[in-house]
Amino acid sequence: MDFDFRLKVFYVAANTLNFTKAASELFISQPAVSKNIQEIENTIGTPLFERLGNRLALTPAGKILYQHAQVILEQYNQATYEINEIMGKQNGNLSLGISTTISQYVIPRMLVEFNLQYPENEIKVTQANSKRVEQLLIKNEIHLGITEGFPDNRSLKFTPYIKDEIVLVTRNSNPLCSKEVHMLHDIYKLSLVFREAGSGTRDIIDTKLKEAGISIQHLHTVITLSSSESIKQYLKYSNAAAFLSIHAIQEELKTGELKIIEFENFNMERYFYITHLVGGLAGLPLKFMNFIQLHKAKIYS
Repeated sequence: MDFDFRLKVFYVAANTLNFTKAASELFISQPAVSKNIQEIENTIGTPLFERLGNRLALTPAGKILYQHAQVILEQYNQATYEINEIMGKQNGNLSLGISTTISQYVIPRMLVEFNLQYPENEIKVTQANSKRVEQLLIKNEIHLGITEGFPDNRSLKFTPYIKDEIVLVTRNSNPLCSKEVHMLHDIYKLSLVFREAGSGTRDIIDTKLKEAGISIQHLHTVITLSSSESIKQYLKYSNAAAFLSIHAIQEELKTGELKIIEFENFNMERYFYITHLVGGLAGLPLKFMNFIQLHKAKIYS
């Protein structure tokens, strides 16, 4: 296990060529990254990284290890799974980490369908924001994640699952939003509700607004809430507006409680991602990933 983690630290550091960034992606300290790299170097007897001015680069030995690291990690994951399977630790148990929006509005039907087809399995779902799901994967506390936001953690593999759109919504009677189409700068006139920092939805919103020239710090944020459900309830009793996944507001759009504020030449599209450690999947986690990819059309039906 210790070698597995040290190799994972090396792989991420080699990907980023930045120990500070590697530490952030692995949810450990920068000194811990340096310590793990040094331990590998002491074991094999040669440096893996070198300084070229202000840049970090792989040595010839580092390049060789990097070429083989992903294959080694894949084989280690497969061996660990097979050993756990014969010891009775793996068969029939699946631990998932699912980000908030997906766990509430996207994946429940898939879990029902999977349980109907494979009733002998026991599934545990942890609901958390995307950054927390990534942390649980790094710590090997879950088998598989489904996340939102940007796939920028190089110690994890992100497979696009389904497309999503984030839209600005408000209650139907909001007098400030009576026009059919608004200019994006009209957003400065609105009171806004946002998700918490660390939410994949929040990361996308902040990035897309900044790219469109909107100053986040000059927006009128009235409250920050931790879930789409709490945001929807807040909107029903105020003239505030909030960016939410289109999957989260289907019922409210049908009943007319909420409406979408359309902006000219502006939209926010993203993917939800199936997320796991770099290296291959096996057994039940692989079976579940293949199942939800095969049956994802049912989400839209």
